[in-house]
Amino acid sequence: MSKEKNKENKKEILKKLNIKQASSDCSVYKNSATIILRGKPITAQSKKESKFLDFLSRAPISFDNDE
Repeated sequence: MSKEKNKENKKEILKKLNIKQASSDCSVYKNSATIILRGKPITAQSKKESKFLDFLSRAPISFDNDE
């Protein structure tokens, strides 16, 4: 099949499926976008807990009975 025939077949299939294609010079591709992902909100309790666990990981604390 020639390239022209492939293009025609592709256009016919897209029309049947009702799928729109944006051209390569479309503004969607030219403008940058910011994607914002929302996560679980941080509560005061979890913030305090994370600070405490961070402190424990840095603190030279030993729980041996020899001291």
